[in-house]
Amino acid sequence: MKKKWYWRLAALMVLLLLLPACKANQSSKSDAGSGKVTTLSAAIKSSKGKTVTFYGFGGDEKANLWVDQVVTPAMKKKYDITVKRVPMDIDDILNKLTTEKEAGNNKGDIDVVWINGENFYTAKQANLLYGPIANKVPSFNQLMAVNGHSSKYDFGVKINGYEVPYGNAQLVFGGDKTKFPEGFPTSSAKLLAYAKANPGKITYTAPPEFTGSAFVRNIICDVVGYDKVNQAPATKAGLYKAIKPGLDYLNALKPYLWQQGKTYPKTTAELDQMFAAGQINMTYSYSPMHVAEKRHDKEFNDNTESFLFDKGTIANQNYLAMAKSSNAKDAALVLINEMTSESAQLKKAEAKYGYSIPPFDAQKLSPKAKQQLTDIYNNQGVPSLAELQQKQIPEVQAKKIPIIESLWKEYVLND
Repeated sequence: MKKKWYWRLAALMVLLLLLPACKANQSSKSDAGSGKVTTLSAAIKSSKGKTVTFYGFGGDEKANLWVDQVVTPAMKKKYDITVKRVPMDIDDILNKLTTEKEAGNNKGDIDVVWINGENFYTAKQANLLYGPIANKVPSFNQLMAVNGHSSKYDFGVKINGYEVPYGNAQLVFGGDKTKFPEGFPTSSAKLLAYAKANPGKITYTAPPEFTGSAFVRNIICDVVGYDKVNQAPATKAGLYKAIKPGLDYLNALKPYLWQQGKTYPKTTAELDQMFAAGQINMTYSYSPMHVAEKRHDKEFNDNTESFLFDKGTIANQNYLAMAKSSNAKDAALVLINEMTSESAQLKKAEAKYGYSIPPFDAQKLSPKAKQQLTDIYNNQGVPSLAELQQKQIPEVQAKKIPIIESLWKEYVLND
């Protein structure tokens, strides 16, 4: 009888000792999934066999092709993770995240989001993102300028590790060099002179169209200086006082635009079509490799080349972020690291996938990777990577952009 009691007591003690370990293991699995993520290695282990969603703009066919042909197979082969790409406009993404938050849903459908600028500002203000995550992504620390402006600020908004750089964007102009015998207009003053000599051959997309808004901000920065715009208060009166010479310039340019500035193209696709058809002599894009891509696709002739303003053009980065309501944060971390890896980004830089410029610090790249990028961009009618980096103007703070657009509408469009 005493022996039976002894063994029962011993078994009970063993069970009590095992319970905390079981709870800790369950907690670890929960943390790696819908709760919090700790390290990439832990996320890789816990996310095996899961499905992760990537929500982003669906209109970039080549970027979509890269996700489908490069990222998705790599995620399945390396980590046994299935990637589900969901094309959706960022406004709809933010609305969906907001709805999930209001419903108290912490097991949402959105895991990784392609985001930047005003949309990041909105998402951060509304507490829709999970973070910080940048310090948990090895590719960020190993390949990117962790202390660079674009790693710390997104359109003037502090990132605080809630985003990981995904791609570079910079306003770049394009023109047929045979239509500019005296050289490309590399300043706002030269652009006005060219427009006067060639009436109707210049135009731009009307804000709030994303790139047209950047064009207007770039003109303003070229006329009054970036520092003046940056230091101006984010009020209508304060910004108007600072940027009035830029608005005056746009009004001086207006009579010499296509259709005398009475109407403007609505999209950059329309702008490109007008340029390709010879209706206008200049186009532009936020993609530094836009001309190379269009030449490769035979949409622009080989006389088309890119150029920048001497004082620089507005540049920013786009990012990957994790939804706070994500139900697969571990798989989301693995996906973000894979999408920003050297191997994946070098494929994204190829013509087939749109010549995207990786968000990497050149000093951190391997010699092989540097040479590969050089070979891709040579003889494509585009500025060198060094020139692009030398002529970058930081983005205007996100909260000022709608005010500038409103001032353009009031004092230029409707003037």
